[in-house]
Amino acid sequence: MTVEVRLYATFAKFGPSQRAGDPFEVELEDSALLMDLIHKLEIPEEDVHLTIVNGRVVHDQSQLLQEGDRVALFPPVGGG
Repeated sequence: MTVEVRLYATFAKFGPSQRAGDPFEVELEDSALLMDLIHKLEIPEEDVHLTIVNGRVVHDQSQLLQEGDRVALFPPVGGG
């Protein structure tokens, strides 16, 4: 199955364009979980602070993904 991924802030380095927010597609096995996507992108699980799937915040990395899902991943963000 194919999902659309957008990586933000420092996670952009894990994507093909290395520009934050640029969408790209990732092929996954059917019945893949959110954590499978994170592992495939080689992002440390503990660094994922915010995950949005199809416009909704997801707190459980064991959520099942579906064909065509749109996933956004964010690290912890600081600033002032």
